[in-house]
Amino acid sequence: MANNYHSEFPYWSIYYDDEGYDIKGNRIMGRQAAGWSFLQALIKDDPKRISAYIKNQDQKELLLNKVKPLVKKDQKLEVDFIPYNQPFKSQPYGGIFLPGPGINDFASKRSIHGHDSYSLVGITHTTASHAVMSGISNIIMSDIMPWDAIICTSNCVLDTVEKIIDHRYQRLKSKFNISKPELPLLPVIPLGLDVDEFNYSKDFKKKSRLSLDINDEDIVIAYVGRLSFHAKAHHLPMYLAIEEISKELKDNQKIHIIQTGWFANDFVKDAFVEEGLKICPSIEFHFLDGKDQDNKHKTLAAGDIFVSLSDNIQETFGLTPLEGMAAGLPVLVSDWDGYKSTARDNVDGFRAKTISLPDGYGEDIAYRYMMNDINYDLYVGLSVQKVGVDIKDCIDKLRILITDDEKRKKFGKSAKIRAKEDFNWPVILSMYRDLSTELNKIRNTVSSNYETFCLKSLPSDRLDPFLTFSSYPSIILNKKTELYKLQNINNLSFKELLKFKSVEYAQRDLPSEDNIKTIYELFPNNNKLNVEEVINSSGIEESKVFETIVWLIKFGYLTTSGESDG
Repeated sequence: MANNYHSEFPYWSIYYDDEGYDIKGNRIMGRQAAGWSFLQALIKDDPKRISAYIKNQDQKELLLNKVKPLVKKDQKLEVDFIPYNQPFKSQPYGGIFLPGPGINDFASKRSIHGHDSYSLVGITHTTASHAVMSGISNIIMSDIMPWDAIICTSNCVLDTVEKIIDHRYQRLKSKFNISKPELPLLPVIPLGLDVDEFNYSKDFKKKSRLSLDINDEDIVIAYVGRLSFHAKAHHLPMYLAIEEISKELKDNQKIHIIQTGWFANDFVKDAFVEEGLKICPSIEFHFLDGKDQDNKHKTLAAGDIFVSLSDNIQETFGLTPLEGMAAGLPVLVSDWDGYKSTARDNVDGFRAKTISLPDGYGEDIAYRYMMNDINYDLYVGLSVQKVGVDIKDCIDKLRILITDDEKRKKFGKSAKIRAKEDFNWPVILSMYRDLSTELNKIRNTVSSNYETFCLKSLPSDRLDPFLTFSSYPSIILNKKTELYKLQNINNLSFKELLKFKSVEYAQRDLPSEDNIKTIYELFPNNNKLNVEEVINSSGIEESKVFETIVWLIKFGYLTTSGESDG
């Protein structure tokens, strides 16, 4: 069905939770920056209509407030809002796009609508937390289908996801007689960026440097991102390499390092500042507030080289080096995670070697994290102490970038072209559309192999309570159940009883007063009727009759216990 709509509505319905798209808070994460960039790109692509899957009215208002400034004056855009309890309405859009990898629960909830009714698409950010790893591990026991997908933002992330899934499968296989499970698609599609944001004029570049008292002949190292030695990138390898190169500068040159981001607390801030002064006495330090997007652009405009030596398992892609590349800066990044898929060594700059321990050496850390002996911050913080960035390799490569003006310009030009040709949002959105088309095709063809599984049903852990607990009652109402009118037990009017606090709280699910009266008045004194006779005589929908009869029994108007006292 989705194929009929695809050309008109090329994008999935976007699950919108403002927290995942907000870059104005005090703790901006990479996933939030990526979410906001994606939303901007979606509007800029000028679709006739987009869809948002939302939990409540507040989220609707938050999205509208974000979208309105992005819409051009002559742009006509409709936003179709899908209520949280009606996800099946995403079908014309091919399904729902979630800004994270956790689609298991959404797949479970899809069961009642039929698993072949729409697709679910998630995307990875960090894969290091227990919650994310648990979700990935449980994929093989979930309701996720082959027409669903989890986008992996780099080949390294794909490798991580596959390792987790395969380990769980091998463990289950050793206990149960199971064949390899059906998995979602795991396409590798990088994050995107709007390269037009990073086309700085010469005047802006000059003003940016002047505002920080940077001379023309000085070299500026730019870093943008979270300032965290335990959860992002340890600063000392970068400091040590820069200080070593500073000894080789011309007499009239200085190295400036601009670090633009945010600190989690004063302890982390003091570590950066105090250790920087101690390790790098020859370097001019600038710390700018990365929560202000203007500071990010000032940093990149003033920079000569972008440096990010990530050594943390929390990193999966790394958007900020791409922003540096889009600004025309050569990069020095660690040969780590998603950086391997973005910055080409000796083409867009350099990747510095990283070294970590063999498997087995981190089991103690993992166990302590599992047992809550250490928290997540300490888990990733301890692991980073066991990963090394080769500082000699950094020094050798940074020396080339600082001392060779021609090569620096050449790399910067290549980096800018690379960002535009391979990571600009129109390129990435095209990949999303291709994926949407592929998932629609799989769902419309392969789902016939899963007819029984795709039958509409609540999931096993959310079954109808009157099925799950069917052994609890003495009697389960059926069409042959005989009923008698009770008199002089409950003399309250139906209207009065329906207003009791102990009754009214369930107002949405109570039988109507009209249905109660109609059914009760069918019963002559001392005469019995069975449920089927009530259905035939009342003209009320069968399910409503059943619910009303139970209510009348509950509150002493009817009984199943034989003839009542006249």
